[in-house]
Amino acid sequence: MTRALLVLIAACGSPEAGPAQPTPPEPAKSVQLNVPGAMIEVDAALVPGYVTVVDFWGEHCGACVIVGGMLAVQVAHEPRVLIRKVDVGDGFTPVAKAYDIGALPHFRVFDKHKKLRYVLVGNDTLKAPELAKQLAAEP
Repeated sequence: MTRALLVLIAACGSPEAGPAQPTPPEPAKSVQLNVPGAMIEVDAALVPGYVTVVDFWGEHCGACVIVGGMLAVQVAHEPRVLIRKVDVGDGFTPVAKAYDIGALPHFRVFDKHKKLRYVLVGNDTLKAPELAKQLAAEP
């Protein structure tokens, strides 16, 4: 009887670990965080492990619309780069004041550890896709 029990245990092997934990869903690539001019806490929108470009923009700013679209296209296939958009309204709003947004377009680029690495204003925002890709490649 003991020998049969040992054979049975050996044949069954060790119990399997429980079912695999589901992987969390990927965060949305691009998210509008607020309604025009409304206050938002940018830090709460940063996702650890992802480079985040925060695009401070206004509907009245033609350059913001163009540069924001270029950013979206250029990082579309970068799995570790996210875009978070903050509408500053007319520029004289609580969110614009809180983040000291004086000129548009205005990007802030955060690394995978949620550390602010670049503040880009005006034509410098065109550098954001390349800088984001470089940060995404860092450990």
